[in-house]
Amino acid sequence: MSKKPRKEIDIARKIWLAGIGAYGKAFNDAQDAYAKMGQETTKVFEDLVGKGSELENKVTDTAKKYVPKAAQMHKSNIEDRMERMKTALGMVGESSVQNNKVDMIEERLDTIEAKLDTLLSAIEKLDKPIRKPRAKTIKKPATKKQ
Repeated sequence: MSKKPRKEIDIARKIWLAGIGAYGKAFNDAQDAYAKMGQETTKVFEDLVGKGSELENKVTDTAKKYVPKAAQMHKSNIEDRMERMKTALGMVGESSVQNNKVDMIEERLDTIEAKLDTLLSAIEKLDKPIRKPRAKTIKKPATKKQ
């Protein structure tokens, strides 16, 4: 009899130890996976940083090549527009010609302002009510009642 319970105790102990062993193996595997994952994550991160650096360099090189050209195109475009506008307004030529035109325009504006002032004064006079003199009423002599 003593052998049978002893055998059952040994089996129970082995089951217990197998459970602990399985837990330990799972724990070690998890630690290995975590360490491996940490190394892979670091590697993936470093790869992404490297790709980002390459792209940044390409963009910077391209920008250095094309930004001055674009700025020059923009500047010349604005200058062309300004020149066309000056031509349309008749402001192309020597500066003395431009100054004479400006003086002529100012004189015309002064004349127009004077005429407007005269018209406004006349309109204001028309807006005032005109008082007509009262008509004289003739009183009839009082008649005596009989």
